[in-house]
Amino acid sequence: MQNYIRSIGFSMYKKKTEVRELLDKIQRENIASARIVVTKEKERLWEIRKDISPSLGLCIHGYMENLGVFIREGFYPYIKNTVTSSTSSCSAERYVDGINYFGMLDDGRLGMSLIFRLSNSLDYIDNANTSIKSTSLFGFCNDAKVLLPIKQSVAELEIAKQRIFNRDLFFEVPKFSTDSINLTEEDVIINSTLNSRIQNEDLYSIVDTLFMPFGMATDMYSIIGKILDFSQEENSETGETIMIIKIESSDIIFTIAIRKDDLQGEPLIGRRFKGNVWLNGRIKL
Repeated sequence: MQNYIRSIGFSMYKKKTEVRELLDKIQRENIASARIVVTKEKERLWEIRKDISPSLGLCIHGYMENLGVFIREGFYPYIKNTVTSSTSSCSAERYVDGINYFGMLDDGRLGMSLIFRLSNSLDYIDNANTSIKSTSLFGFCNDAKVLLPIKQSVAELEIAKQRIFNRDLFFEVPKFSTDSINLTEEDVIINSTLNSRIQNEDLYSIVDTLFMPFGMATDMYSIIGKILDFSQEENSETGETIMIIKIESSDIIFTIAIRKDDLQGEPLIGRRFKGNVWLNGRIKL
């Protein structure tokens, strides 16, 4: 978590003592705006959100002791005003350590359950009996590249859309139905074709988008996606420039924040973004 405040423009805060001084300053200057929520167990949780640009901010959170003392437990960056990524089934649970919450999104476009760090935990705690209507995903990255787009004909684009449609159907039909068996056969053919092409072609000229788990952490993903839009903002505390990039990967749209100096290449609409992303999300109740 400490590593990813770099992505919103705090790259000079590398030591834990430096980060603690930054958080102490934010907590001290913004304590009057703290939001407090009481859980079913009568535990008083709080959070302070400090905006550092029109779209970015840093949240610190913790619990209150009996004498009204604010005990800080953690912090994380956030992105505001992100687009809706999915309206598929989503659930939220508390981490085993009891500090943070995570969301689990079951979207057929990915073919797997997507786990992300929940950015509005207090909203969920305050409305625990309310169903989740939609999910907005966003992420933070410290090292990424811009790739050129893959040249595709109209026919190839239509085939790609049909494959996505077939993938969605796969998760709606019974496990052993004829449709699922046909899709499995199609995947075998695709896999054989890829193995043949990879001998003579570059991987990134074959793989258009990618969304897959990365490393041991459950909320880290290796992503390749098409750039739909981008903008630049300045961290009001440090003056560092942050790129805010909206991308589409596996037919899912979400936003990524990264320091401009950590992004190799020039982002343009239509080009592709490649990087390892710490995935966060905001749920709408």
